[in-house]
Amino acid sequence: MLSFVAEYYMFSLIHNNITIKIYRTVILPVVLCGCESWSVKLREEHRLRVFENRVLRTIYLGQEEQGKRKVKKTA
Repeated sequence: MLSFVAEYYMFSLIHNNITIKIYRTVILPVVLCGCESWSVKLREEHRLRVFENRVLRTIYLGQEEQGKRKVKKTA
């Protein structure tokens, strides 16, 4: 019988894998819909990367941990 920590870790990995698959098959195509016809500027490319990083950070760290992160803000 697995310990609670091992069971939680396995569930967390399975949950993350499923969430990543949903993100890549449902959310990402909607966000990038029609991007072949865009003339993407550097700013939009950066904003798309920021969005993707934020989603992946939320999936892996969860809402609780993400709120605890200290973000250095520049003026």
